[in-house]
Amino acid sequence: MKVNGLERLTPARGPLWFRALLVVSSVTVLLTLGAGAPSKSSQTLQKASDEYWAFLEKERADIRLREGLPVDRLPDVSLAHAQANAAFGRGVLDRLSSVKAGELSHDEELTLAILRGEAGELVSAPSHYWLTFPVTPYIFRSVGSAQVFTSHAFRNKGDADHYAMLVAQYPDLIRALEGKLREQEKRGIRIARDEIPLVAATLAPVGREKEQNLLWVKAERLSAVEPAEREAFLARLAEAIDGKVRPAATSLTGYLTGDYQKNAPEAVGLGQYPGGLEYYRAQVRRTTLPDETPERIHKVGLEGIAKLNSELDSIQQKVGFAGPLADFRKFLKGDPRFFAKAPEEVGERLMAAQNRILPKVADFFGKTPKAAFGVQRLEAQLEGAVTFGYYQTPTASDPKGYYKYNGSNLPERSLLFAGALISHELVPGHHFQINLQRESDSLPKFRREGLYTAYTEGWGEYASDLAGQMGMYEDPYDRAGRIAMDLFLTSRLVVDTGMNFYGWPRAKAIAFMKENTLQSDAEIETETLRYSCDMPAQALAYKMGMRKLVELREKARRELGPKFDIRKFHDAVLSIGSVPLDVLEKHVDWFIAMEKKGSAQRS
Repeated sequence: MKVNGLERLTPARGPLWFRALLVVSSVTVLLTLGAGAPSKSSQTLQKASDEYWAFLEKERADIRLREGLPVDRLPDVSLAHAQANAAFGRGVLDRLSSVKAGELSHDEELTLAILRGEAGELVSAPSHYWLTFPVTPYIFRSVGSAQVFTSHAFRNKGDADHYAMLVAQYPDLIRALEGKLREQEKRGIRIARDEIPLVAATLAPVGREKEQNLLWVKAERLSAVEPAEREAFLARLAEAIDGKVRPAATSLTGYLTGDYQKNAPEAVGLGQYPGGLEYYRAQVRRTTLPDETPERIHKVGLEGIAKLNSELDSIQQKVGFAGPLADFRKFLKGDPRFFAKAPEEVGERLMAAQNRILPKVADFFGKTPKAAFGVQRLEAQLEGAVTFGYYQTPTASDPKGYYKYNGSNLPERSLLFAGALISHELVPGHHFQINLQRESDSLPKFRREGLYTAYTEGWGEYASDLAGQMGMYEDPYDRAGRIAMDLFLTSRLVVDTGMNFYGWPRAKAIAFMKENTLQSDAEIETETLRYSCDMPAQALAYKMGMRKLVELREKARRELGPKFDIRKFHDAVLSIGSVPLDVLEKHVDWFIAMEKKGSAQRS
C-alpha cells in the first residue's frame, strides 16, 4: 500500500516488534494531528513571550529574588537605559506585527494584547522620563532595592562577598539619582516643596552611620560565616558605608534640602510641569481604562462620596449615636476602642479580623493559593515615610506572604477598618490574587509577574467589599470601618484628579479629605503628597478597578441567571493573572459564552 507515493508496511505484514511500534507511532501521530501543530502566529508569540520574560528576569530584582537568582546589579535610572529598553520594546512590537489573532487560542489572544501593551509602555517611557521622580517614598522603595539587602542570605564567604559588591554599587546609584534631579531642575521640573521632607526621610536610612544604616548587617545574620571571614566582611562593609555610601547620601540630601528646596514649587501635581497634563491623561488611561478621563473620574468620585456619606449616616442611626454626622465621624476617629496600645496588638487585631472569614472561603472560591500568609511589622527605617503598609510577596528564602503593617505612632492609626484592610491585603485580596498568579503552571512566565494596578488593587478593594458577604462586617462598627475605607479610596478619585488635573492646591485636597474621610491628619498629610508628587493617578486604580470587577460580576450574573456560580466567576477572574481591565472584560465575555455553551450542551 502506498501513501503519498511511499510504500507503507501494515501491522499484518510486519514483524511483531514492528507492528507494536507502528501501533504506538500511529496513536502518537493521530494525537498530534488531533491537537494540531502550533500555528506560525503561536510560535512567534511564544518566542516573543520568552524573550520578554528573559528581559524581565534581567531587569527586575524582585523577580530574581523570588526565583532564587542572585541580584548582580542595582537599578539603572538613566535616560540611556530607558532608551535601550524602548528599543527592545520596538523589537517586540515588530515581531508581533505578523501575529494573526485568528490563529491563536483565547488565552494566547490575551497574551498578545498584554505583550503589545507592555512593549508599548517600554517604547513610551523615554518620552516622559523627565516627569518622574525616582526619590519619592513609594518609588524609592523599588529603586532603593531595600529588599535586596534585607533579604540577602549569608551562607558562606561567597554570599558575604556578593553583598559587599552590591553595597559598593550603591554610591553610584545615589549619584545617578542626584544627576537626574539636577537635569530635571534645568528643565524647570522640581519636586514640590512639601514633598522634600518626606524624600529626605526616605533617604535617611542609607545616610546613617554603619550600625543604623539600612545596608548594615547585624551579627545574627552572619552566623553561618566563619568568624575571621565575618570580621573581615564587617570591616569592609563599615568602610564602604562610612567612606562612600554616606557621603553620597549626604550630598543628595544636602542638595535637595538646600537651594533646591528654596526654589521648589509650592504647587503640587503633574499639571504644573511642561507636558504634565498630557502625561497625567496618559497615566489615567494606563492605570484605569484606555478610554477613561480625569473629568469623568472626578465626577464618579464626587457622586460616590455623597452615597457613602448617606450610608454612614444610616450606621449612625443604627447604633443610636445622637448628633450630626460630623460628630459621629469624630467619635469613630477618636474612640480608644479603635486604637492599639502596642505595635504587636496591631498585628493581633488584623489577624483576628482575618480569621473571621476563613471558614467561608470555600463558598466563594474553588481554588486557593498554596502559599501561607501572615502579618509582620514594617522595618523601623521605613515607617516614617509609608502611610499604612504593603503586601510583601513570598520569596525563595521566605515562602510566606506578609502584610507589612506600620506599627509606629499608634494614636494616629485607627484600627476601625482592620477587617476591611486585612481582607484587601491578605485573604481574599492580594495574597490570593498574586499567589494564584505566580503559582500558575499555565500562564506564560511574564504574565505570572504582571501587576496591573487597576486589576491588582481593584481586586484588593473588591475583596474587601466581598468580605462583607463572607461575614466580616456583621458588627455595625465593622461595617462603619468598611464604609470608612471606601470613603478614603473614593476620595482619591476627587483629590488625585483635583491636584494633578484641575490644579487644586494641596490645602484644598487636605480639607476635602478631612471633611469626607475618617483618616487622621497625619495620614492625610502623607497621602495627599503620594497622589500629587509620588505616584500620580496610581491611587485612582483601586476604586475604578473595583467598579469594573463588580460591573463584570453583575453582567455574568445577569446573563447566566440561575447558572451563575460565584466560585467559577472568581476562579475565572483569578486564573488569568493581573491584566489590563479591557483585557479582563474580554476574558469575562469569553467565560460567559463558555458557561452558556456548557449549559446548552448539558441540557
